[in-house]
Amino acid sequence: MAKQRAASGASAPGPLVEADWLAQHLDDPDLRVVHVSTDRRTFNKRHIPGATYCDLHREIALRGRAPETGDSEREGLLADPAQTGAALRRWRVGDGDRLVLYDDIGLNRHAARVYWHLRLYRFPTDRLHLLDGGIDAWATDDRPTTTEVPDADLADALRVPVALGERDDSIMATYDDVADASHEATTGSHPPSRLLDVRTSAEWVGSDLRSRRGGHIPGARLRAFEDLVGEDGRLRTVDQALSLIRASGADPGEIRAVYCQSGTRAALAWFLLHELAGLGHIRNYAGSWEEWGNRSGSPVEMP
Repeated sequence: MAKQRAASGASAPGPLVEADWLAQHLDDPDLRVVHVSTDRRTFNKRHIPGATYCDLHREIALRGRAPETGDSEREGLLADPAQTGAALRRWRVGDGDRLVLYDDIGLNRHAARVYWHLRLYRFPTDRLHLLDGGIDAWATDDRPTTTEVPDADLADALRVPVALGERDDSIMATYDDVADASHEATTGSHPPSRLLDVRTSAEWVGSDLRSRRGGHIPGARLRAFEDLVGEDGRLRTVDQALSLIRASGADPGEIRAVYCQSGTRAALAWFLLHELAGLGHIRNYAGSWEEWGNRSGSPVEMP
């Protein structure tokens, strides 16, 4: 199974698009490009011509607190539909537009989190895409970048807003879902591999402490998300990614949820497994370790 790639001249691209395709369609009147980052200075230094800016932690994966984790600071809380719709309007995205997301320093995990979030609220799947390799892939072959920010115009005000839908729970794992998966993964003589942890090995063993408690969810298997990205910043092929995951002791057919610290690195793994490999049973645990590790009653395992 090869990685799904859009052909350069394809009129109906898949979830993942190449820089060549984007260059050929950049002037399409219905195309919108959004540069996703956690630091606007990277956008100010260079971005794809015509791209607007998304501040990940101010617009989509929000910083704040949640009742279930008390006074613990979090940075992956879900924006609600109204907040998401307002962000789309700021990005100049209207009904019927085709949206390409990319990022700069996040190995596309930031863009993937926005992609997953928009899918969660049922943005049209065939109009939503991720640019493989982000800004670095675009900048190869002397493709132009700019520091100019597109000005809003009357057409933006007249554009019909995107009609978002009810949350699609088939792509989001809740705390209870993960607790059930953990129980399945630790019960019996041959338990299935239900959970994939895509954090670092230091987070896995608890030496890199980013929540009240360190460690990992019982029964999970580890495969760092960086392993799913090639040296050029583009995603591994599906075959390569699945082989790496199997080498971690996890059967992709058995996995039910992926997690990280705040659901952002996990969103990239979800994108590869769910959108490209076609494993529709895999969900992103958006709460991830910043929920699990900050809840006093959740079981934690450490080597």
